[in-house]
Amino acid sequence: MSAPRRRALLLAAIRDWQGEWTTTRVQKLYRSRAYAVPMRKTARDDLAQLHRQGLLVLDERDPNRRVYRLNRITTGGAG
Repeated sequence: MSAPRRRALLLAAIRDWQGEWTTTRVQKLYRSRAYAVPMRKTARDDLAQLHRQGLLVLDERDPNRRVYRLNRITTGGAG
């Protein structure tokens, strides 16, 4: 699976399910879709890329845990 298609799947899941997204949650999503993505780095990189695009907000209040959430300013609202 290409990185753009994988990230599109991730973004769709984040929009549908919302809440907190960590590398562990992303890995579980990928495994549930039968994607062979064993590396945490892949999940981390996908989250970071969506953050750089302004689609996710990074919450770093806990220095031991990175949590991403949907950026409602850029993705919300009526069509």
